[in-house]
Amino acid sequence: MIFFNIPQNKDLLAAFGEVALRHEHMNYILKMTIKSLADITIEEALAATKYESSRQLRERIKKLAKQKLGEGSPLLKIQAIINNCEQLTNKRNEFVHGIWVRKLDDDYYIRDAFGNNRSLPTVQELTELAKEIKKLTNKLNSERLEGFLHQALSERKMLDKKA
Repeated sequence: MIFFNIPQNKDLLAAFGEVALRHEHMNYILKMTIKSLADITIEEALAATKYESSRQLRERIKKLAKQKLGEGSPLLKIQAIINNCEQLTNKRNEFVHGIWVRKLDDDYYIRDAFGNNRSLPTVQELTELAKEIKKLTNKLNSERLEGFLHQALSERKMLDKKA
């Protein structure tokens, strides 16, 4: 028999919470990337993406980027970043969407939707994942505000004005 259970390790729970919070930061920057690509206000972007999942946000970015940027280096760069976001979301989902349980007189583990069991992550694994999410979130935001994405969208605007 298994029991729903939450480990009492405060460091583990804090690291788990940091992963969840960092992931929501990443989702927010995905929404802001949609804002930049669609050339809309923050309010419009947030309203348009209100209940969208990480996957839906990534798919919308890929579609908008292809329309706005066309084939070329900026499109490939944004696709690479978005694919990295997907990988980090998948890692996060392994921990968040499983059921944390414990057998009587046994260790804690995570049971996934298919009935597979895996051990709980370590504090170090969660901390590293949170750092990776933060680093990628900051990279995407930087590229959006002042990097290659900003430059490509600015050039596109200039071309549209001349046409």
